[in-house]
Amino acid sequence: MVEVYYYVPQDKADNSIDCGLKLSKWYEKQVQIESEDKRCFCALLNPKDDMDKYKSADYRCLKLELYSKYCFVADKSLYEIGLSNDDVMKLYIDSVVPIEDYTFGMYRLPECLVTTTVIPEQISLLDKRLDSPILFNSSEELYINNVIEDFKQEYDNLNDRLLFGFLKGRATRGEMEMIEKDGNSFVAFIDKKSDRAFTVRKP
Repeated sequence: MVEVYYYVPQDKADNSIDCGLKLSKWYEKQVQIESEDKRCFCALLNPKDDMDKYKSADYRCLKLELYSKYCFVADKSLYEIGLSNDDVMKLYIDSVVPIEDYTFGMYRLPECLVTTTVIPEQISLLDKRLDSPILFNSSEELYINNVIEDFKQEYDNLNDRLLFGFLKGRATRGEMEMIEKDGNSFVAFIDKKSDRAFTVRKP
């Protein structure tokens, strides 16, 4: 069994817990999974992956305990771009994997494609204080950290490259002054509000 999370409007929470989530009613899209088009609704691997609903009093978060054979993970960020680009939509379809094959941090915005009706015995209301601990803050944050760590293995000076790009962007917007000297490997950035100086190596 796997645990995933699904938000429902506040006024539908009690009925969802008592009667379950019928796939024919709650399905959000049809996705090609294992060479077959399947209806599915989209749950989350982490309730904080949708912070707007997590903080909202208008939604309740349901914890679903499901058999893994009915759960697949795909990259939602590719789906959103793919709505206007067929090549990217193909990448989205290719990103679909059985949930047991998914590694946390693999996708920036992972969505769990649930392909079955969920019965009441598999549903409970998430208690943010007492429920199972969440091992990471959000899937997006974990993904970004993983990508940065991967690139650090390839580029020794990645931190300087990232910092230089960020500070140069602020300088372009007029928020900082950029000072460099020919022959010097360092560049100084001075924050115009705080007068704080930052030095980074040229990439």
